[in-house]
Amino acid sequence: MTAGPPAEFGFSRWGAEIVRLAEPISTRSPNPLAPRARSVARNGGVTLTVDGRSVSGLVQRGGEASVAHLEFGPMTSATASALRELLGASTEPTDDMYHRLVEAAAWSPAGLDVADCSCRARGDRCLHILATLYALAAAVDREPALALRLRDFEGSLDGSSVDAAPDPDAPSSRIPPRWSALTAFDVRDYWQSGPRADLPR
Repeated sequence: MTAGPPAEFGFSRWGAEIVRLAEPISTRSPNPLAPRARSVARNGGVTLTVDGRSVSGLVQRGGEASVAHLEFGPMTSATASALRELLGASTEPTDDMYHRLVEAAAWSPAGLDVADCSCRARGDRCLHILATLYALAAAVDREPALALRLRDFEGSLDGSSVDAAPDPDAPSSRIPPRWSALTAFDVRDYWQSGPRADLPR
């Protein structure tokens, strides 16, 4: 049996995790936008900006541009500790390390806390978000350590990202939503009093 060509996006196990966010195995049929999104990413149509767990993708197609925003959930401290042992003095995770984490049931797959876009499409998997995910997968393939930064590996090790009960009186460290759901407004007196006081502004 002849092996097929290597994957264009996600040929490393770490990059493949990002591709799985664009192509979940739980879906019944492929996303029809995926081929175009891969084409945009392949042809350099996505400019990535990575800041910790937050990723912005400026997606340009023809004369149009949209900005996709992603925020990854942090890894658990248990996962970070197991990975730290495997890494040793190395800073670059390998596919073998990934397999060993999975086999030991010590790995929690990457997940998105936030996925939104400036375009008019509804849903969290528009063309621009998909293109950003594919471009990010390619970046992780080239530099697997990026997968750890996206999930705040260092912060998870010292417990600053997870496993601590949030302080209800402390200001939120999360990026506030760019839009509010219509159900968050009191329609009876909105025009008289403005938005509800408890909504982020």
